[in-house]
Amino acid sequence: MEEEMTDKNLSITKFQLFFIMLQSQIGVGLLSLPNVVQKTAKGDGWISPLFAGVAVQVMLVIYWQLLKRFPNLIYTEITQKILGRFLGKLINLVIYMNFILVGGLVTILFIKIINLWLLPLTPNWIISILILTACIYLAVSDLRIIARFFVLATSLILLLLFTSLLSWFTPKEIQYILPIGSSGIKNILLGTNNSLLAMLGFEGFLFMFPFIIDNKKGVFKTISMANIFIAIFYTYFIFLSLISFSTDQLAQMREPILNLLRGITYKMVDRVDLIFLSIWIVPMATSIIAYLFLASKSMNVKKKNYPRVVLLNGFIIFLITLIPHNDATTTLFNKYVTYLSYGVVFIIPSLLLILSFLFKKHESSESA
Repeated sequence: MEEEMTDKNLSITKFQLFFIMLQSQIGVGLLSLPNVVQKTAKGDGWISPLFAGVAVQVMLVIYWQLLKRFPNLIYTEITQKILGRFLGKLINLVIYMNFILVGGLVTILFIKIINLWLLPLTPNWIISILILTACIYLAVSDLRIIARFFVLATSLILLLLFTSLLSWFTPKEIQYILPIGSSGIKNILLGTNNSLLAMLGFEGFLFMFPFIIDNKKGVFKTISMANIFIAIFYTYFIFLSLISFSTDQLAQMREPILNLLRGITYKMVDRVDLIFLSIWIVPMATSIIAYLFLASKSMNVKKKNYPRVVLLNGFIIFLITLIPHNDATTTLFNKYVTYLSYGVVFIIPSLLLILSFLFKKHESSESA
């Protein structure tokens, strides 16, 4: 670990951390989220991502407290420090499996969208190869290059925000979300669960923290600002979708955000949704890059072996995408990956923090 810490190519700034957090969380899930959330929360679906943002912020506090006790260690090293070598490695295997399976799920959803909207006649395995080749190429790069790419890719998120402003010229019905709170707190919380799944990716902070250059002052503020942006970003697009389409219409749309853009037409520009999707491929790919990086880092390999590990993990994800995936199997796969992700993202870090206090496990460091 000390060898890695001295490598400037593995260091990032707090500015870059902000954009890494954004790109890790925004991707494929955004396009279908309004459809998923409205199934339970109905017109109150726009409230769910706000609750999800609060839940993420609570976890960021837990992450911050844990990492302050071990400022020079990444997540999979902290597990061994607290739980011991054997149990720590067992937990690390679960963490690794989670990143691989989530990466596989994101890639499958990515392929489905491309196949449905852009390339209906292209075999899925070809789309998978094209996507993963580009993602592996970036994931084998050092962290600083990945961070710089994520900063540049964020401009495309701003493009989506700008494009969405054009949709305000189409008819809107505010009554679709009225009366506020009519769905009940239970259904809103069920929608919060779906929003949380779309926001996953913030757990990457557990691996990024040791590589932040200079002192760590202001890091918590940085990740909190990123979380606030994400929560507002998702809330805005769900709100926009809810006042643009009725509940019945949303239930029939797999990717409401694209349908929203589809209604924008000008004399010289048509099918804005397809133009946008062609550009949105980059932000969708950043999620896969992030999970490839996290999966490879979780194996605690030496720097010289890292590129081969990324290639291996990319190949494993490719094999996952080859498994026949109809809507039923994708839903089932998503369900079990969700359970695993909750354990890795929420339960394990919380238990590690509690055990670190009980067993008085910590690492002395001036940067803490």
